[in-house]
Amino acid sequence: MKQTTYIILTIITLIFIVVFTLQNTSEVSIAILFWNTKTSLALLIFSLFSLGMIIAIFILTPIIIALKSTLKKDKKIISELQ
Repeated sequence: MKQTTYIILTIITLIFIVVFTLQNTSEVSIAILFWNTKTSLALLIFSLFSLGMIIAIFILTPIIIALKSTLKKDKKIISELQ
């Protein structure tokens, strides 16, 4: 049941991505300082979304590691107290 739900959600997500891409094929101009380029709107949005995800992963990974370490220490203390 869980795997079927995962497959259905994956198919729905892929359909959404295809529809989004087909509807946003217009070309946009990007200017950053002295650099100019043209790309499709869908590619630009996907690239910026991916960049945001990568930045979030780099920011959250040390926090998650610290929390896991704290949890491990707390579990050890709890087991010693029992």
